[in-house]
Amino acid sequence: MARRSKKQSKGNLIAYALITTAVLCGIILGKLYLNKRSEHFSGISELPISDYKQNPNSLSGNIYQVTGKISEKLKWTPDQGQLISVFVDQKSQGKGTIGIRIPAQITNVNLERGHVYTFKVSINRAGLPIAQDVRAK
Repeated sequence: MARRSKKQSKGNLIAYALITTAVLCGIILGKLYLNKRSEHFSGISELPISDYKQNPNSLSGNIYQVTGKISEKLKWTPDQGQLISVFVDQKSQGKGTIGIRIPAQITNVNLERGHVYTFKVSINRAGLPIAQDVRAK
């Protein structure tokens, strides 16, 4: 009868340990990546829609995040960027449609009607949100 070599079984054990370690590292790194991706502008407070509708000028100079679905692209010029209409539904703050100006310098994402995005906006003196950054949801 032939006997199995102890070297072969140790080699299999090491191979299984390496494969298991690689798979666990892949799962952990994937989880970290997905968590980081879902935290768009996590340190910035949400734009209070009810306050914005009542008096947008009172929010001027502040920075907020807005998450909503693009309902319409209103205007586009190559030097000024575009003006879009975004439907925002905040359970506690209310819901509504607001306009956001996207400067021409923001080219990191292709904005499409019907898709949900998160915007980092600053409110200008006229009360219009101006996007500083955009992330696809």
